[in-house]
Amino acid sequence: MRRVGYWISEKKRKKLDFEEHRERFRNAGIELVQIDLKQPLEKQGPFDLLVHKVTDLLARAYDGHQSSERAVQNLETYIQQHPECIVLDPFDSIRRLLDRYTQYQRVSSADMMKDNRCMIPTFVELNSVDVEVNKEKLAKANVTFPLVCKPILAHGSTYAHQMSIIFNEDSLKDITPPCVAQSFINHNAILYKILVVGCKQFIIQRPSLKNLYPGPHPTIFFDTQEVSKADSDHPLNAVDYATLENQPTKPDWVYLDRLGQSMREAMELDLFGFDVIMDSETNQYGIIDINFFPGFEAIDNFFGILLEHIVKVLDAKDRGELVNGRLKPPPHDPACVNILNQLNLEARRASENQLNCMAKSPVTTSSPVIDLSPRSQEKNLLEEKPCSFYLSGNNNLIEASDAGPGDSQ
Repeated sequence: MRRVGYWISEKKRKKLDFEEHRERFRNAGIELVQIDLKQPLEKQGPFDLLVHKVTDLLARAYDGHQSSERAVQNLETYIQQHPECIVLDPFDSIRRLLDRYTQYQRVSSADMMKDNRCMIPTFVELNSVDVEVNKEKLAKANVTFPLVCKPILAHGSTYAHQMSIIFNEDSLKDITPPCVAQSFINHNAILYKILVVGCKQFIIQRPSLKNLYPGPHPTIFFDTQEVSKADSDHPLNAVDYATLENQPTKPDWVYLDRLGQSMREAMELDLFGFDVIMDSETNQYGIIDINFFPGFEAIDNFFGILLEHIVKVLDAKDRGELVNGRLKPPPHDPACVNILNQLNLEARRASENQLNCMAKSPVTTSSPVIDLSPRSQEKNLLEEKPCSFYLSGNNNLIEASDAGPGDSQ
């Protein structure tokens, strides 16, 4: 019986409970073992393969959190002493994901970027609050307004998901370094999440930020987890359907599927996901975020697919067929593209119309909504006193003030 050890956080276990699938693994000849990182792994082994999600632990260890440091060291020590044990995924590959700037640099130099269909929106690392210094860096990197400011640390805390949209040079005072500033590309409020499990990809269409334009508008602070939920009704992703009808964009699902394998090779990962947008003007595909061991619960049969991958990896190892410790993918099959949870724009339009009708009823009072669509953006925002504001998922304006980002969140 082969032994597979796993470690994921308690929060992650509430969504993906390995213990519920213990019997399924046993039927495939695999003993599933939950690892205790507070105890030496040598006593818990031996392991043929390890599955883990330690990005948060790595981030906290990097920040000097002692118990996280000990847990990471415990796991790394076992891996170093047992090179025969396969690890999904290697720590070196995961560490590259902790820093957003490093992520983007890695992808921007990958072979797939030679294909003009794919790109990373222009980006630059900012480490100063000096507006003039930042202006110069943005200009040099060709980062344009509006731009999205993202914390440099991509994992390890809720702060990693707190971002801002800056519309003009005057609002560069709202930047909180260290961060990555990236040109915002209009993409008609649609995001494609590509989940990769070994040699298989799963594409999910989700809501995203609506089309935005530069101007004398206040900085917006938002949480990406609220904006891109499957059922999100955030004001920042309220689609301007007139714009969609004028600029229809339909993705090439086969290309996105192939992009999943290209990213697997570039990032040297087997269990990860990345976000892609489609430029509403050029139809180019832009990679804007990468995550290790993301929301795989969106895949109905995730544990069956994970088990299949683990068995194939272990069998390939026994036959000496692993390449650099990883499974070689089969030839790409355009007929096997997995598309999940497509966003039905017609359904969203009907739902929005229904909500608008309800809002007109004298019995209901709608929450305050900031309308940032191209047709009304200038009118609404220019009437406001310039300030920074934070939008929550229930469409409420949480707080507005003249203060900087630290005070408005």
